[in-house]
Amino acid sequence: LVQAHLKNDPRRVWNIAEGRAWEPHTAATVYAEMVAEHPMIATRFNEVAIDVEMKGERVTGVITRHRDNEGTLGKEYRYAGKVIVDATYEADLAEFANIPYRIGREARSKEEPHAGHIYTNYFRKVKGTLPATILPESTGVADHRSQAFTYRITAKDYGRPDHPYRLKKPPPGYDAAKYKWNKNSKPIIPNRKFDLLGITWGGDLVGYGTQWVLADWKERVEIEKIYHNHDLGYLYYIQTEGGSPNIGLPDDEFQDNGNFPYRLYVRQGRRIEGLYTLTESDLHKDLRGDGFRGPLLSESVAIGVYGIDAHRVQGPDGRQEPPYGQGAAEGTLHLHDATGPYQIPYGTLVPKKHNGILFPVGISSTHVAICSVRMEPVWSALGQAAGAAAALAIDNKQELRDVSVQSIQDELLRQRCTLFFYTDLPCDSAAFTAVQKLSLLGAVAGPDINDYNTKQSKGLASLELKAYQFRPDKPITLGEFSKMVVNGLQIPLSITASHFTDVPRGHPAFKYIETLYDYSTQSKEPFFDFDPRDGFKTALAHPEDKVRGAQAAQILSGLLHKKVSLSGNSEAELTRAEATQLVYQHL
Repeated sequence: LVQAHLKNDPRRVWNIAEGRAWEPHTAATVYAEMVAEHPMIATRFNEVAIDVEMKGERVTGVITRHRDNEGTLGKEYRYAGKVIVDATYEADLAEFANIPYRIGREARSKEEPHAGHIYTNYFRKVKGTLPATILPESTGVADHRSQAFTYRITAKDYGRPDHPYRLKKPPPGYDAAKYKWNKNSKPIIPNRKFDLLGITWGGDLVGYGTQWVLADWKERVEIEKIYHNHDLGYLYYIQTEGGSPNIGLPDDEFQDNGNFPYRLYVRQGRRIEGLYTLTESDLHKDLRGDGFRGPLLSESVAIGVYGIDAHRVQGPDGRQEPPYGQGAAEGTLHLHDATGPYQIPYGTLVPKKHNGILFPVGISSTHVAICSVRMEPVWSALGQAAGAAAALAIDNKQELRDVSVQSIQDELLRQRCTLFFYTDLPCDSAAFTAVQKLSLLGAVAGPDINDYNTKQSKGLASLELKAYQFRPDKPITLGEFSKMVVNGLQIPLSITASHFTDVPRGHPAFKYIETLYDYSTQSKEPFFDFDPRDGFKTALAHPEDKVRGAQAAQILSGLLHKKVSLSGNSEAELTRAEATQLVYQHL
């Protein structure tokens, strides 16, 4: 949709942003077009929630007030609903409804080695340390603090210093020592625009995040002014000491708000206490993962692939940071090498006790976990899951906690949502739903970590890694198929002994091939073929052999106790995609 919009825009200038960045007004246009496709949706702007309506522990409605761009509150409105979805950064409805929530940082634990007070060298060099190192004086102690927020200004290169959007004077409280800028920076957004993020020495400001989240809307006006002045100060620095007077606020963005963003960029707000709490170990490749991904979470309703990424929480006190400890930037995390593609369970959206409300943004998670989840694509996916769950709850007259996760997943897959990450399985693939469902059941054999180069430079930034491919056109082996049918059909494991010399204990297919053997020998019509040796003293299973259609049908028929027929050439080798579709038909 964004690409189509750009192609239709005569002002469009080709640059490096193609495919990965867009102008704010373009994003707004695309979202408006998407919403317009559904006439039943009414969109209301400039309203904020100020309270909820309750019946016992059920949220039944929301009270809002109009809020203009100056922060002035006006007319009150009331909305009732069978299900309320709070998709705001702050998750204010949790406070209004007395739903327990977390804020700030948890303490270091076995599940979270990067939690709490921490110093790292992710964005600076520290002599005598390797890249990506935890530094001394990292106590891991919990606190109430949040990472830096910002207004994330969009700026434009006008190509000359005498443009009308050059700031004539610095904002109140301006301090040039807070900023840095490289005048050789290039625009990354179409039409010569910049994202003035700047991180430590730019738009980011620490010390007010938790205060913002816990404040009411009147109190937030004063906090907005602090951020507004800080971020305009960064632009003023860029135009003056930064040596780039040609850069200014964009003439065609936020035109009714002084060309300045409408909303503060809140990286994390309240996090509810839900039915499931997402932690670092759910996202980490190694803590409970397989070296490539986080652990399988079968109740997944969305995925994430962005690394755990926390902006600074405190400091630094000056431009020359000490090697570690007092005076340095604290709280920075950049675990892109350690974060694997991961899944987010439905239970993270559902409060433990309260009914009638879901939180797809302020999900039940720790600080470390939300530092990856906090990207809009993930929140959008969680919002879609919340919508599906809400509709199912209403249609089936169920509480949100009682909605079948499988039914939510089925609806999301019908809408072509991804619940398990692959780089080579587009959502319009014929086998998409089958592969997704079987992957959620742990039925799809993944790669062996020893077969791939997994050095640090090959993290999530290199998503072409074979480790994240499904390989739909590759013939399926007997070892892979045995796992697919046992886990996919949820056949109870049965292992009487180690029978096959080519599938010893420790082999990835051991328990699945042995299970097929056990069920086959109990059947009046054995269905698992093997190669006996030495008068049945030993045997070979040939786990690397390619599975033919007739062999797959024979195994399925034996396990299901019914005749399974194939269409097409039964002697042809099955591809991995064909095998998943075949097994999926019998779930």
